[in-house]
Amino acid sequence: MQKVPDWTVLGINPDRNPPYYRGMEHYRTIALIENDYQKRAKITNALFAGGFHVEPFEEIEEFIAESKTGYIVLLSDNSDNLDKLLNLVNRQAQWFPIIPYSETASLNSIVSAMLKGAIGYIDRLPDLEGVMDVINSNKAERQRLMENGRLRAEARAKLVLLTKREREVLQYMSEGMSNKIIGMKLGISPRTVEIHRANMISKLETDSTNEALRLAAYADF
Repeated sequence: MQKVPDWTVLGINPDRNPPYYRGMEHYRTIALIENDYQKRAKITNALFAGGFHVEPFEEIEEFIAESKTGYIVLLSDNSDNLDKLLNLVNRQAQWFPIIPYSETASLNSIVSAMLKGAIGYIDRLPDLEGVMDVINSNKAERQRLMENGRLRAEARAKLVLLTKREREVLQYMSEGMSNKIIGMKLGISPRTVEIHRANMISKLETDSTNEALRLAAYADF
C-alpha cells in the first residue's frame, strides 16, 4: 500500500483547507537539485508516481533564480552544495526544508548536514519511500527544525530592512555596549545612536531593545 504523507508535520492541515492540500501546492512541491541528467530523471519519475509535484533543477543558481515559497528541497550532497545553497538562501532571507542525499554519504557528512539545519538525510538515491521516511519520522523534531527555520528566515527578512548604520548599532548592542561606547566606536553622538536604535526598533516591529536583540539572535546576526 502506498504511504500517504503526513502533511500536518509540514504545516498543512488538509482537513481545514482541502483545496490547498489537493492542489499540490505549498510543501507538496519538491525542488530537485541534481546535475546528473539520468539521476534527475529517475528521481523525478519516482516521486511523481507517488503524488508529488517535482520541479527539477540542474544547478543551485537556477533554483534560486526561480524559487518560490512552498518547496521541499531535495539536494544532491556533492562537494559544497549544501553550504552553497544555505549561503544563497540566507542572503535572500529565505528558508526551505532541505533534504540532502548521497549514495556515498558518511556519518560525518550526515551529522554535519543535520547540524546546519537539514530536516533529514537520505543515504541513497532518493525514491518515494526515502522521502516519505524523512517526512513522517520523528515528527516533533521535524516540527522543531521547521519552526526554527521559519523564525530564522522571518528574522533575516526584517534585518535586511535596516541601514548599514542601524545594523552596526544592533551589532554593538548585541555585544552589550552602551550608547556612549557605540557612539565612540562609530564616531557619532550618543543621541544619534539613540535615534538609530529607535528607527531600528520601528523597522523590526519590536517593542523593545531586548526583542530586537532576540530577533538578531534568531537570524544568527
